[in-house]
Amino acid sequence: MTRQSAWLFPGQGAQRRGMGRELFDRYPDAMAAADRILGFSVRELCLGDAAERLTDTRYLQPALFVVNELTRRACAAREPAPDYLAGHSLGEYNALLAADAFDFETGLALVARRGELMGRATGGAMTAVVGPGAARIVDLLAEAGIDDVDLANLNSTEQVVLSGPAESLRRAAGAVTAAGAGRCVPLRVSAAFHSRYMADAAREFAAFLAGFELRDPRIPVIANVTARPYRPGEVGRLLAAQVHSAVRWSESMAHLRSRGVDRVVEQGPGRVLTGLWDAAVKDAANGSAAKPRPAAGSAPAPAAAAAAPDGAPTAERPASAGPMPAAPASAGLASAGPASAGLGSAGPASAGLAPAVPAPAVSAAAMPAPAGPMPAAHASAVPAPGAPAVPAAAPAAGVEPSPYGARAGGGTARTVSGPAAGPIGVAPERLGSAAFRADYGVRYAYLAGSMYKGIASTELVARMARAGLLGYFGTGGLRTERIEAAIATLRAELGPDGSFGMNLLHALHDPPLEEATVRLFLRHRVRFVEASGFTQPTRALVLYRLSGAHRDGTGRAVAPNRLLAKVSRPEVATAFMEPAPEALVRGLLAEGLLTAAEAEAGRALPLAGEVCAEADSAGHTDAAVAYTLMPATTGLRDRIVAERGYPDGIRVGAAGGLGAPESLAAAFVLGADFVVTGSVNQCTPQAGTSDAVKDLLAQADVQDTGYAPAGDMFEIGARVQVLRRGTLFAARANKLYQAYRQYDGLEAIDAKLRRTIEDGWFHRELEQVWKETREYYLRAGRPQEVERAEQDPRHRMALVFRWYFVHSTRMAMRGDPAERVNYQIHTGPAIGAFNRFAAGTTLADWRNRHVDAVAEALMAGAARVLQDRFSSLAR
Repeated sequence: MTRQSAWLFPGQGAQRRGMGRELFDRYPDAMAAADRILGFSVRELCLGDAAERLTDTRYLQPALFVVNELTRRACAAREPAPDYLAGHSLGEYNALLAADAFDFETGLALVARRGELMGRATGGAMTAVVGPGAARIVDLLAEAGIDDVDLANLNSTEQVVLSGPAESLRRAAGAVTAAGAGRCVPLRVSAAFHSRYMADAAREFAAFLAGFELRDPRIPVIANVTARPYRPGEVGRLLAAQVHSAVRWSESMAHLRSRGVDRVVEQGPGRVLTGLWDAAVKDAANGSAAKPRPAAGSAPAPAAAAAAPDGAPTAERPASAGPMPAAPASAGLASAGPASAGLGSAGPASAGLAPAVPAPAVSAAAMPAPAGPMPAAHASAVPAPGAPAVPAAAPAAGVEPSPYGARAGGGTARTVSGPAAGPIGVAPERLGSAAFRADYGVRYAYLAGSMYKGIASTELVARMARAGLLGYFGTGGLRTERIEAAIATLRAELGPDGSFGMNLLHALHDPPLEEATVRLFLRHRVRFVEASGFTQPTRALVLYRLSGAHRDGTGRAVAPNRLLAKVSRPEVATAFMEPAPEALVRGLLAEGLLTAAEAEAGRALPLAGEVCAEADSAGHTDAAVAYTLMPATTGLRDRIVAERGYPDGIRVGAAGGLGAPESLAAAFVLGADFVVTGSVNQCTPQAGTSDAVKDLLAQADVQDTGYAPAGDMFEIGARVQVLRRGTLFAARANKLYQAYRQYDGLEAIDAKLRRTIEDGWFHRELEQVWKETREYYLRAGRPQEVERAEQDPRHRMALVFRWYFVHSTRMAMRGDPAERVNYQIHTGPAIGAFNRFAAGTTLADWRNRHVDAVAEALMAGAARVLQDRFSSLAR
């Protein structure tokens, strides 16, 4: 069985004064949102004089929810996404948030309301039973004639929590002590949580939940109520049921073990859940752990009955047999009412509540796997009840695009029914290369590519990182001071271990700028760089890739710097798949910029560990066709890796035209190890361009783009793809290139054309443009460009015409309404495809298209497309 991992989120009882201290400053946006929604300062609650309120459920639950989530964000920035999620009581809300069942703001609203309802509950008490006899608690209660106590937490065979009337709990403690079954520790709670006595609160919470539309989780979340992953459409119902149902934690851990999970990470304060997991693993090795009971639908099945749903065929009951009657609740646990053992409903079913479920007859043999001793005699060491959690199933198919984590004011998203993973299960987190996801520390094999002049902004890159994804900041056209400031901003936002990438755009006319940018990356230990616009390797690329390269303890060549090269021609792909050119390596070695060890290790590595086949795309493009470029590139990769014997191979990605789920699905079918999006991210709130540009992009269709000369490579005729609808830039830029080809200098331009350029396009005389251009190059420390232009009229004309490309970009990014016809907006037809995909959903409005929501929608959609296609082929 494949090795799997899980993230576990603690619940009430894990809190401590000072929790979150190292996290609050790293996530100011989250803290501001939490304080706004909750109406109090989480920081002051956890760190300041208000810390005494950490004993109040109304304040504690939302505060712990915030700390758990910030812990997860920090972990997601350095570790790959888990295969499963689980949370103890309150912690399950964090598990659901991590699985995108709702956004942060919605989760806060739910947890705050839940804490309020539970804080209002009074009467009753809870007691932890710790010891080797805890598994016999049900029999002990029955023998003592105690029928009004429920099992609230089933943490292990050596730790359970009882819930019920205080007097009955005292009698129960006496029975346990008299039998020598363990010690009993009263918990400091205000009510009998997770029991039949919370039915009123559960009904009220169900009514509150009805106001939210909750998504099916994208990563399997193990439900406290069922000890199984959520199935489609269960989130709201099980959230309500969890308020008055038992936390079946040890069964949940047993289920994780049965699915191959061998590593867990606790996401929150303390290590109680890690201890429970370790003890469960130890007991399993000793053969004393109980096997997880199969789930009967979405509610726990009575242990005395068959484990399958009523009417479902089992080994003992053929499919033709009629439904089996529910087994009666075990004696002594449910005779006082329909609730039983804390695992079922606490009263008649009501709107929005799970129907009453007969209690399982829990016996020593049926008790869940053990979970480790409760440290000392402190009640806080027992995962406390006070916080229902919601488990989630994982089929990503069936979730329609919605602005995850991005709805203003904590709005809601729609859950759309769709096929669960069938015989051929396809989930978005399984698309592409697992090794790529691990090396890049991302949940999906999906990257947000760069867009020049900071359009791929620090805000965009940071949001991707917080979502467990990676984006590249757009450095093209920016000075090194701006680039360094962007790196500092991202470090401050994401912490020293936060993952982000930076773009390196080929500086055809300014090689020193390219090398200075790389030195900046190396000084600040930027580990992920996207190289774009290159037609061959350069000194700067080799310096970045080989700096720090070495042989590990096994003699294997490794490089800490990951270089992703965008290519659109086979010969360029070949150059990046081969080791760095020896002449460049020797030159850097001679200058002392590389060590002998770095040079030697570099000879056993490809120049780029990732090569992205870029089909017809925004910006610089060769108008390549993905259906031919991808097979050519993967074929080259296979040949070169076989010849060179690279230890880690080369990953091939796809870019260009990725604006609809079908496009991503096709890329993965063509063999893409990962995908890189571009145009779709320019029309997001995080993109560093004007609202006017985003309005135009949101109206574009697939046919609304055209080609124009590239301003940075104007003289050689390189092209970029731009928006044609609503702007005349493409037509005017092409006319300028024709003039450059036709005339020997500005003075030779036809008088009529010159008037058109000066009066209609530039709104200034060409001589004035040259004056501005001349001053710019002198300020930039590039007097050689001025000297050449003054000696070469044609070069002077090229620099003047290139001014228009800078001006048109600047006006677009500012959103100057008077210059709208001159807007230069790099985009490919992918934006039109996404607009069609998003029509009729919350993503139709670009203000809802947060960059991580776009990623989720496209990847989930791609998984759904593949699921549907494969299923149809399997019929």
